Amino acid sequence: MNSIRALCLGERFQFDALYEHLSQQMHAARVRNVIVLNPDEGVRAFLFDYGVCVLFRYDYESEKRLIDQLLRYTVNPLESFVEEDLEYQQSSDEGIRIRNDMIELDDLSELTCLSLSHALAQSTKLAFFESSIEKTIKKTKYIPEALARKGTISLSRTQLARERGRVYLEKSHIILQFNLLDTPEFIWEYPELEHYYLALSRYLEIAPRATVLKNRLEVIQELLEMMADEQKHSHSSMLEWIIIILIAIEIVLFFVK
Repeated sequence: MNSIRALCLGERFQFDALYEHLSQQMHAARVRNVIVLNPDEGVRAFLFDYGVCVLFRYDYESEKRLIDQLLRYTVNPLESFVEEDLEYQQSSDEGIRIRNDMIELDDLSELTCLSLSHALAQSTKLAFFESSIEKTIKKTKYIPEALARKGTISLSRTQLARERGRVYLEKSHIILQFNLLDTPEFIWEYPELEHYYLALSRYLEIAPRATVLKNRLEVIQELLEMMADEQKHSHSSMLEWIIIILIAIEIVLFFVK
């Protein structure tokens, strides 16, 4: 049995600089948005430009050395990496079979491993998105709760604007990268490898998880609209009070005269 380990290290890699650095130290090839490393026989690494690396048969020390290098070229590295682990072995049966996190396949070529890596890398990045959305919802759940309990949000206009900005940035960051979950162009170029990619993609439930993520993004959108309405209401209320105070001052001045 051999291990496959995927790690999301950050938002993305500085891809060109990373490729230049690695190609000076070891054999490195570039396949579209993936850097392929073959440091030893049967040992492979696939580095995706969106900050995920997939490692085949890397031991602890080799993995640590590689990650230390990758972090130098990682934009917004994570404090705690998102990880997924599987095992694989070659089988005499034709095709691919997956159960209990064990992949049995008839071919261990570089391109076959790359097709599997695309699915595993997408799943790992999706797990990062899921965690990010979960944290955002937890941080902001007090807002609809306060609105339901009190009918108003006890935040100043500035605080409310900051919350809206933070939530919007989180939402836009995910939407801008959401196309990473589409079928990779690599699969269109090598249709004979599609069944490997689709088998692992189905096993990791990428499509239904992406749908759930979309639904959560809609919840975030509704929260943004709610906060915008509350901010408008707060601004309107302030203007009404200013008008009332000015009218009161005018009445007082009239009676004084």
